[in-house]
Amino acid sequence: MIVKDLLNLKNINFFAIIIGSGPAGISTALELEKKKIKSLVIEAGDLEQKDSDLNFLNGKVIGHKYADLTHARLRQFGGSSGHWGGNCNPMNAENFNDWPISKKEIDKYSEKARKILNLNLKEKFYNERLNDHLNTYNINWSNVKFGEKYLEHIKKSKYIYLSLKTNLRNFEGNSKSINSINCNNFKNKIKLKAKYYILSCGGIENSRILLWSKELDKGLFTNELPIGNYYMDHPYYSLGEGLVFYEPFVNYFKKNKLKNIPILTCNSSLFISANNSFLKSNKILNSGIYIWFQEIEEKNNLFKQVRCVAPNFIKNIYENLKVKKKYKINISTQQEQSPTFSNKINLGTKKDPNGTPYPLIYWQKSKFEKKSARVISEELSKLFIDFDIGRISLHSELYNDKDYDVVAGNHQMGGTRIGNNPKDSVVDKNLKVHGIDNLFINGSSVFRTGGHSHPTYTIVKLALRLGEHLSKLNV
Repeated sequence: MIVKDLLNLKNINFFAIIIGSGPAGISTALELEKKKIKSLVIEAGDLEQKDSDLNFLNGKVIGHKYADLTHARLRQFGGSSGHWGGNCNPMNAENFNDWPISKKEIDKYSEKARKILNLNLKEKFYNERLNDHLNTYNINWSNVKFGEKYLEHIKKSKYIYLSLKTNLRNFEGNSKSINSINCNNFKNKIKLKAKYYILSCGGIENSRILLWSKELDKGLFTNELPIGNYYMDHPYYSLGEGLVFYEPFVNYFKKNKLKNIPILTCNSSLFISANNSFLKSNKILNSGIYIWFQEIEEKNNLFKQVRCVAPNFIKNIYENLKVKKKYKINISTQQEQSPTFSNKINLGTKKDPNGTPYPLIYWQKSKFEKKSARVISEELSKLFIDFDIGRISLHSELYNDKDYDVVAGNHQMGGTRIGNNPKDSVVDKNLKVHGIDNLFINGSSVFRTGGHSHPTYTIVKLALRLGEHLSKLNV
């Protein structure tokens, strides 16, 4: 049900108010709806973002080059799913080693998450052994924009109420519970109440709202909670290029009895990561290595370069074996980033039109991340040489102290991380804020580690798990 006047809701006793209508917020509302539990979803934006909404999305980043915050987020129904690329893949089991919950616990919600994201139920995720150190995995694509898919559903729902253009300003309460939230709705100031509150505003906004609420009421959250700290993203950058011959490449997969053999005429990409033992022995972070294939001719400059630096390879494979298909490859990485206390979200001095300070983000890359990408890329290069699959040239920036050009993945994670200890986490294993009985945080801001996988699939599974947990509290 779409609510046009919040004053009409005074007599409705909501079990939960969900702040934010992105993948996390909507997924939790859908799970509560199945149990016939009423929730109110408030969204700061309208059905589509307007130019004036950019005034609410500003902020400043200190440190290394980062995405423009007005482009990295959306203020509209459906949240940032309105501009996401649709890539989905699960985090690995080892990514949960430091979490208070296991991968197995959230994988219970995989089938439900696939349906919400319109993922092909027959196209399963795999993480298959390529050699002793490397795995090959796949990415499924979702066509879901949550605003488009679920608008009509919510309009007809008896249990999900949606209020657009309703901006949460802050929480009110005490050190044990939230009593109400202050909102702006069509320029009117409104106080809303529910039994439970679920903050689902995104990786940056969740921390910003908590920090501002704490600023307005010093006794609301304990000082030890690291709100805003351990902020992460997925650094994405180019690693190099190379040449691959099709027949040796495919034969390697066949000889090693891999089930998932790349068909380059249908799919121009291959995804590689390191296994857990290789990561541990080399003491590195994981990196998703993306290989993009493009068929080339002999006159291509890359082919000429490889002929100069590796003439025997060209002679033995291309000329003697009369290999026909050859591909230029571009190699890039979407990389795991260490959760570091100093990478954080603070409040800035400038304020948005509602009087809430813009976020001030401290974000730094590290040499550790560069080393990790280099070690995994070198292992892939060695495999290509050992089996005469191709040759790879890695960028010189991986071997010196020069800065490298990173595109942040717009995967804002951390800031309200999950954990058992209030000194290094903000929410517990059920996503409840430590010390507060009725406030939960939803979305990638609870990620304790980010792995290298795209986060939306995990976000939805965590949101469904939260919905199920909350439904058990409906007594």
